[in-house]
Amino acid sequence: MNRFYVPFHAGLKNLWIDSSESHHIIHVKRLKIGDSIIVFNGTGDEFEAEIEDIEDNRVNVRINQQKTISKENIVEIDIAFAIPKGKRSHLLIQKCTELGVHKLIPINYARSVVKLKDDCSVKIEKWQKIAIEASKQCGRNTITKIGNVVDFDNILNTSDSYDLPLFACSQSDSDNLKNTLQEHPKPNNILSFIGPEGGFTTNEIEMAKRAGCKFVSLGSQILRVETAAIAVSAILSYHYST
Repeated sequence: MNRFYVPFHAGLKNLWIDSSESHHIIHVKRLKIGDSIIVFNGTGDEFEAEIEDIEDNRVNVRINQQKTISKENIVEIDIAFAIPKGKRSHLLIQKCTELGVHKLIPINYARSVVKLKDDCSVKIEKWQKIAIEASKQCGRNTITKIGNVVDFDNILNTSDSYDLPLFACSQSDSDNLKNTLQEHPKPNNILSFIGPEGGFTTNEIEMAKRAGCKFVSLGSQILRVETAAIAVSAILSYHYST
C-alpha cells in the first residue's frame, strides 16, 4: 500500500492533499480516483484512505479507518552529531530515521569541518524532508525531528535532562559500550554525542566529564561521522528492543 505523509489532526473525514505529496500521488505513482492509500500524520497515527477527487495538483481523499500503530523504539534516542561534508549528512539522516532515532541535533564542535551558521533554515528544512521520506519508506508513523544547529556547550547544558548521556570517544578510560548499556537497563531517553573526524578537543572532553557524560568506545577503528551515528543508533535500538 502506498504511504504518504500529511500533517493533519485526527478526526477529519475528508482531506485535501497538495504540494509534493499530491505530485507524488498523481505524477509518480499515477494513482486514480478510487485507489486506496495510507496517509500518516507524523504523530503516530496512520489512516486507510480512498482517493475521491483529483483537481489540478490537489488530491481529495476520504478517511476510512484510523490505526494507531507504534513502531517506535522503547527508548527515545537523540543524536548530537558533527556535520559531515556534502551529502554524507543525507545518509546519516536517512539511516538514523530508519533506525527509529527520536531527534537529530547538528552540532558545531571546535574541530568540525562543516560549521553551520544560525541562519541555516533552508538546510534544516531539506534534512527534515529527507527524514520524512525515510519514515514513509520504512513504515514509521512518527518522523525524526531535525533540531536547529547549536554549539557544543549549549547542548551539553541539556545533558542532565537525559537518563543516559553518552560520549563516543577513543579516550583510554572510555568503557565498552556494551558494558555501559548493561549498567543502564531501563533509561527513558538517551543522548549520544558524535564528534567530528578530527576528534574532540581536550576542553570538550573535560566539559563532558564535568557534565556527567558516560564515555564509551565504539571499537578500535576510526569511524566517519555518519558511520558512527548509524552504528550507535543501531546498537541502542537493538539493545533496548527487548
